[in-house]
Amino acid sequence: MLFNSLTYLIFLPVVAIVYYILPGKARWVFLLAASLCFYMAWKPELVVLMLFAIFANYICALLMKGANIRVKKALLAIAMAANFSMLIWFKYLGFFAKSIEALALSLGFSVSFGEVSIVLPMGISFYTFQAAAYTIDVYKGKLEAEKNFFKVALFISFFPQLVAGPIERAKDLLGQLFERKKPSMENISAGVKLLIIGFFKKAVVADRLAPAVEWAYSDPARSEGLAALLATLFFAVQIYCDFSGYSDIAAGSARILGIRLMQNFRQPYLSSSFKEFWKRWHISLSGWLRDYLYIPLGGSRVPAWRKRVNVLVTFAASGLWHGANWTYVAWGILHGLFQVMEDMLSPVAKLFKWVPKPLRALSGMLATFILTIFAWVFFRANTITEAWHIIIHMADGFPNWGGRQGVFDVLTAMGGGLAANILAFCLVVVAGLMELAGGSESLYLKAERWPAILRSLVYGFLMSLILAFGVYSNGGQFIYFQF
Repeated sequence: MLFNSLTYLIFLPVVAIVYYILPGKARWVFLLAASLCFYMAWKPELVVLMLFAIFANYICALLMKGANIRVKKALLAIAMAANFSMLIWFKYLGFFAKSIEALALSLGFSVSFGEVSIVLPMGISFYTFQAAAYTIDVYKGKLEAEKNFFKVALFISFFPQLVAGPIERAKDLLGQLFERKKPSMENISAGVKLLIIGFFKKAVVADRLAPAVEWAYSDPARSEGLAALLATLFFAVQIYCDFSGYSDIAAGSARILGIRLMQNFRQPYLSSSFKEFWKRWHISLSGWLRDYLYIPLGGSRVPAWRKRVNVLVTFAASGLWHGANWTYVAWGILHGLFQVMEDMLSPVAKLFKWVPKPLRALSGMLATFILTIFAWVFFRANTITEAWHIIIHMADGFPNWGGRQGVFDVLTAMGGGLAANILAFCLVVVAGLMELAGGSESLYLKAERWPAILRSLVYGFLMSLILAFGVYSNGGQFIYFQF
């Protein structure tokens, strides 16, 4: 079930009404049933995989209580094997098979595994990571194992954040799901506002940009010169609005039920360094990788060279998590290299302390944004070869870019045509102003301190844009659903 669908707009209020009507102890049971129905609306049979992950982690975590360290380690290994073997089979089997075939061919051998075609269960990367974090936290003694299987099931399958996060920690979400809550106008109002912001980002901005991006990246020959540059800039805005829009809708849906989810994005394109960028972009994933991969590898408590290797390994894993394609791995490694370069150049940066702080922040922001755009080419391209083609030819015809007619010609050729692309550009400007208005926090939090009349005007304006320019009939699923 997609958030940007009429079905969900009926599903959410029905769930909220029934949830608040039911007595306290029945609420979370109903919420579990609603979450399973939400997931089964796509492919009902694939719910078995999620239930397997829930059961494996529930049993292993429960058996850790009172066990010695050797038994705990064995149980942890079993749980991780259950989580990641399932993830590898459904998400990476075909990728590994093709990679081995290509490697063998380059070495002069012929190896064939045949056509590997397996349906990727929606949200598998998210719910397996959330389940794994639960068991690891129990193993480390940070959390008591939950005795009730169905409560663990609700924690892992909670429908607002089930398919694309945020990847919540049990210490933050598990207790909230079972607290007795009364209907609150504050929560309902906050939830609706977050839904408005989320739907604006997704249905109005991201889906308006999608045709131009698809036009350019579906055929590398088109992705040259100004068209390649504009398509890549559009994609940077598209993926941010698509994913942060999902996170806003997820947070709004949960808030209507009186449950608070973590903030998953915080104006990442305003970051002045890559270290800061990853504290603002997909915060739940970067936190998961930090706590459960980077720190166990040694983190920063090791020699400088080892720390940099740890950074590269962590970001390569982040790239692979995003998809079974070398383009994602390249994207992850690039971000790792950017962080390593920042670390190595930090002594040089100290020599420029005489430069006014706002100017240093602005130059850092521009450098971070430009390199982020460069990395997005690999993320969006179908192959490494196509990504290189786009990068190499991006500057083609540069002297003529300033011509108004040339720009109009490119915008006319891309995707939905001139009028659609000009509209998309205007909507990007509105989205950018929203980011600037939020400053160091989300627009919703900032707007709560504004006068009531100003808040009403802002949300009314966003609602009018959603109704006038929202893409619904041809709007696609959220980008991160495929991960």
